Amino acid sequence: MPDSPRTDRPRTNRDPEEIARKQGLLAAPHVAALNDYVRALRASRGDDASIPWFDPTDAGTGARILVLLEAPGRRATEEKGSGFISADNDDPTAENAWRLYQEAGIDRRADLVVWNVIPWYIGTDQAVRSRARTDIEEAREDLVALLRLLPNLRVVLLLGRAAQTAWDRLGIEMQVTRAPHPSPQNLNTRPEMRAEILKALVAAKAVADGEPNSRNYS
Repeated sequence: MPDSPRTDRPRTNRDPEEIARKQGLLAAPHVAALNDYVRALRASRGDDASIPWFDPTDAGTGARILVLLEAPGRRATEEKGSGFISADNDDPTAENAWRLYQEAGIDRRADLVVWNVIPWYIGTDQAVRSRARTDIEEAREDLVALLRLLPNLRVVLLLGRAAQTAWDRLGIEMQVTRAPHPSPQNLNTRPEMRAEILKALVAAKAVADGEPNSRNYS
């Protein structure tokens, strides 16, 4: 399929040809509404290009699993990286996610879409800053708007304590699974966390493959 993810190796978004392929798929039917959502978000924040595009090689609006992190890193921005939120990005966290998805039997094109609780970059040219309560409150309605674009969604996988805390403060009712963040800092210093993430991915996959659950958010 022309819009399928590369499975031969991680970090394929370092390849300009791969970025060009994905940019050519921004209006593909399964991601068109999501990338229109990105355009509206960018416009509402003064054409903020730090808000990444949805990766068209993921499941888009057909996703049954929503993977949520805290906020985009610099490698997801158009200025410093691919411009996509993607397991194919050229950084070690994305590579860890790429390998874990494969090990868990996750078919990215059929199963999941990835986003952030806070969808815009928070930080400076040097580093991401800590989230503030105002960031979370400001992002709530935008996250609710995203959930409404995912009619097949069955479970949210929250990766990392920051995303989990932010989600809890939003007060959105949805079936969730929690796991550590797949950063190299976590997995290199506490290798047992890899098993925790893998277990959560397998659990999310089982929910996705099971009967639809109730959804209640407003």
